[in-house]
Amino acid sequence: MALPGAPAPAPAAAPAPPPPTVLMAVRAGLARPSRLPPLPAASALRLQLSVEPAAGGQRRFRLGLRQPEAAGGANVAEYDLKDISYKVRSPTCHELTVLSSSDEPMVFNFEEEREAQKWWTIVSSSLREVQKASDSMLASQASSLPAAAAGVSTDQDPETALTLELSETEELALHLAQAIEYGDEEVASQCAVALARQQATLSILLKESNYPTDDISMKVGVEDATSSASITIRVRAHTTIATLKQQIFQDYGFHPLVQRWIIGQCLCVDERTVSSYGIRRDGDTAFLYLLSAKMAELTEQRYEEDQAQLMLSSTSSLSDAAGETHKYNTLPNMSPKKGWGNEAGRKMDIGEISQHLDTLQIGDLFSAQPKPAAASLPSPVQAGWSCPKCTFINKPTRPGCEMCSTDRPDDYVVPGSYKPDETELWRMQQEQEGILQYQQALEAERLKNFQQLLQMEEEVLVPNREVLECRICYQQVAPGEGVLLRECLHNFCRECLRQVINYSEEPEVACPFRDDSYACSSHLQEREIRALVSPEEYRRFLERSLVLAERRSQNSFHCKTTDCRGWCIYEDSVNEFRCPICQALNCLLCKAIHEGKNCRQYQDDLQVQAQNDSAARQTNDMLQTLVQIGEAMHCPTCLIIVQKKDGCDWIRCTVCQTEICWVTKGPRWGPGGPGDTSGGCRCNVNGQRCHPRCQNCH
Repeated sequence: MALPGAPAPAPAAAPAPPPPTVLMAVRAGLARPSRLPPLPAASALRLQLSVEPAAGGQRRFRLGLRQPEAAGGANVAEYDLKDISYKVRSPTCHELTVLSSSDEPMVFNFEEEREAQKWWTIVSSSLREVQKASDSMLASQASSLPAAAAGVSTDQDPETALTLELSETEELALHLAQAIEYGDEEVASQCAVALARQQATLSILLKESNYPTDDISMKVGVEDATSSASITIRVRAHTTIATLKQQIFQDYGFHPLVQRWIIGQCLCVDERTVSSYGIRRDGDTAFLYLLSAKMAELTEQRYEEDQAQLMLSSTSSLSDAAGETHKYNTLPNMSPKKGWGNEAGRKMDIGEISQHLDTLQIGDLFSAQPKPAAASLPSPVQAGWSCPKCTFINKPTRPGCEMCSTDRPDDYVVPGSYKPDETELWRMQQEQEGILQYQQALEAERLKNFQQLLQMEEEVLVPNREVLECRICYQQVAPGEGVLLRECLHNFCRECLRQVINYSEEPEVACPFRDDSYACSSHLQEREIRALVSPEEYRRFLERSLVLAERRSQNSFHCKTTDCRGWCIYEDSVNEFRCPICQALNCLLCKAIHEGKNCRQYQDDLQVQAQNDSAARQTNDMLQTLVQIGEAMHCPTCLIIVQKKDGCDWIRCTVCQTEICWVTKGPRWGPGGPGDTSGGCRCNVNGQRCHPRCQNCH
């Protein structure tokens, strides 16, 4: 409590604002001259970014330019981040522009790229924070503006709220366009997100300033279901298809609903420009197909209303500079009629063009009544064939559609009276020359292939051209180390094929290719076998082939002299065989050599020896027992006793070489030998086994 008479205490002083917080400071050199005060060291500056509290709970970011510490550290200049533009020109070069000043930008060079990157990270983050604060402030001001204007209540009627919403949407769209134009990705992204949340319907188009300003003379082929004509119109690169339709409607009277534009084999849409379809220079072509009013669902009332509206709008624009209006002229590809097209340089009016196209049966959209004979000459029907795909009328001699490349109908016949013009004659000549060149190239390629085949035929073995995997040993085989079999074109390594030949029991070596569903039936050629094995191996292969040929011959007889390789093929009238190797005389009836004895004497002596030879009797009894218990069987061809040791149910008779099915006790194949399924056990024919207990007799 204060004493009486004591002076009143002084009022409490307001608390001092906190000092700004320095976020980062960095050294940089000033490269570009500026209007800054002179510096002790012109190439050295200290950039400092700081933040301090501001009114309304906001934060204020400032970028300061200071002298180096060695020069005293005095403040040279200081800017608020919302008043500057800061950009990165290179990893070590940045640019600062004061938005309210016309001075040139200040360019700073950094000694280290890493330090410059760190500085830019802090500055860009602060710039985004400033932008967010500015956007929120604008939004709060916009929301409070209607209430302040009303003065009495903050309640808004629906019409006012809708107007405000549209105003905000338009402002966002305008900001989006400006951000895209200036390359500000951050602001463009924010505006796009805001518009997407409002689900605003936009139409984004390039400005005309983005396109070339020169006029383009575009050739247009106009056609309906019966006739065609050619015109030339002048457009610009930014002309849209919708504008082009209105232009044709204004000049020639064809309603946009009946127009179908085709450019570059594409059916054009209204929103795109002619430049996007490839119209960029004089002489580029387009195609306009005109539908009937009925097909386009165009009523006469609709046509008259749209034509009247178009005339009103065109009349209001006639007072503008006449030079700004594009001049459109036509260049028809048909001979000009009297009364139009003869005056050089004169622009044809709508009536003349319509009259000309009427003669081509194109201009009349609504009238179903035939015109009087005196009104116009009969319209000539253009010779040619109609494309079944795009309905374009092509010249009779053209093999494919000029617009969509569809083939000419097979049943079309070129009229005998048709005479092609010079352009068509030149095209036909080029086509014939192209066909001739193609045939010559094809013949040259065939000759080259034939020469290669002849060269390959002269080679004993055909080597592999590429790396392959042998289907026998599954090893990688380098080019030239393998062999391509001529008959079936299967590839194997040389060593595997050599082993196949050495272990083959057939005179014809089969291709060893096998998989789960296919077994190759081709064979190696004799020259391939001779080249794959050594001379000694080839000699043994021939001997095996001779032995097998002897065994498979029905009327063959082998010399009974021990270890003699002589044999013969006899006829029924021959009873004796003199071996050319050992010179022994063999009896074909007794199947023995008994020189000095006749057959009767030899057989009597043989019976006597069998009665007195106990070993022979024991052997005969054992074999009969094996046949009875099923462990042996008689060969179905030569009737000798054969036995299966182990493995599958396929066995071969050692005497006559007959292939036998063990489980059916009969021959494996029919009379035709291996592969003949007309007889034998018929295993695997139609997917059926020969016996329920068959164990792969095939």
